Amino acid sequence: MRKALSILVVSVITFGCGTKNKEEASPFNNDFEVMGNWSTKDQLTGEASHSGVYSTYTDSTLVFSQTMVTSCKQLKNKNPKSITATVWAMSKMQNPKGKLVLSIDKNDKSVIWQGSDIQTTVKVPNKWELVQLKIDLKEPLTDDMVIKLYGLNEGKTKVYWDDFSLTFE
Repeated sequence: MRKALSILVVSVITFGCGTKNKEEASPFNNDFEVMGNWSTKDQLTGEASHSGVYSTYTDSTLVFSQTMVTSCKQLKNKNPKSITATVWAMSKMQNPKGKLVLSIDKNDKSVIWQGSDIQTTVKVPNKWELVQLKIDLKEPLTDDMVIKLYGLNEGKTKVYWDDFSLTFE
């Protein structure tokens, strides 16, 4: 009995303390279940989602999705060689026009802006597809820089966006 109790205590400590609380939103990987580092736009919908219940969307009148905003002050590594951004995107129409956009701003001015077309990835209606964007950095990031990640709609078709992620390498 004592041995079984010891095994149970060790298991609870090992597995219980080793898992991350789902409600703790990482500044580098975020969905819309926990509103962590997002712009204050009210563009959430429960109509479609890749994970969880909510996603953001763009359409002919709302051309920018919710924006994931991360201050470079939060980064441990200020000198990554590259940043990879990903998002899951879906449209009810074939080949929607839009971009996954990564921008790095300093003093409210964009120093890096790059977009990846979703039209080449999101080809099948009602199917979530992973859109990726990678930028190589030539200079270190500084504390006064802000990284922004968002969806940009360049057409009239409604596009859903979910599970934005940044990876620093």
